Amino acid sequence: MSDVSWETVRRVITAQTKDGKNVFAIDDQVLPIVAAGPNADHGQQLWQIWGTDGIPQLPDDAETGYADTLFAPAGGYRLQICEFPAESGSTLTPRGAWPPLGTMLGRTDTGVVSTEFGDVDDRVMHYTDSVDLVIVLEGEVGVLLDGGGEVTLKKGDVLVQNGVPHAWRKGPVPCRIVMVALGAERTSR
Repeated sequence: MSDVSWETVRRVITAQTKDGKNVFAIDDQVLPIVAAGPNADHGQQLWQIWGTDGIPQLPDDAETGYADTLFAPAGGYRLQICEFPAESGSTLTPRGAWPPLGTMLGRTDTGVVSTEFGDVDDRVMHYTDSVDLVIVLEGEVGVLLDGGGEVTLKKGDVLVQNGVPHAWRKGPVPCRIVMVALGAERTSR
C-alpha cells in the first residue's frame, strides 16, 4: 500500500423508490478527508460511506444521505473506511474538514468527557459511546487498552471494540480498516 493522496472508494447504495422499484440509488466515488491539526493524527484518512442517526427504516429511498459525524447517537450507525498512516509519518496534504464527533468521548488521562475532540488524537486513551466493529483490510495497527494489554491487528483481523478506553499505535506500514460504529447508551462512566 502506498502513501497516495486522494484515492477514492466506490460507494454503491441500493434503495426502494416510493413506487416499490428496487434501484441502485447511489454509485459514486468518495474522496477521503485527510486529517491535520489537533483533532486527528496528521495524514489519517477517512472515507465517510453511509449511516443514520436512528434505527434504520425500510424501505429506504436513500434520499436522507450521510449524517456528517464520526459516530452516531444511540440506535444509529456509521460505516466508514479509515487509514492510519505508518509510524514513519505521512506525506499527504491535509484535505477537507474532520467531521464533528457526534457522541460522547472520554479521556482516561484527564477524566474529561465531552462531545468535542479537544486536543485528543488516536494515541490518547479514549472511549466513545459506541460499539465499533473494525475489519482490517490491509496493513497493521496496534490497539492498546488502559489496563496495559496490547494486540496488533493485521489484514483479515476483526476487532469488536465495546466502548472501552483504548488507543491506537501505528505500525510499520499504513493500515486501512472498515469501521461500523454503532451508537450505544452508556449506563455509567
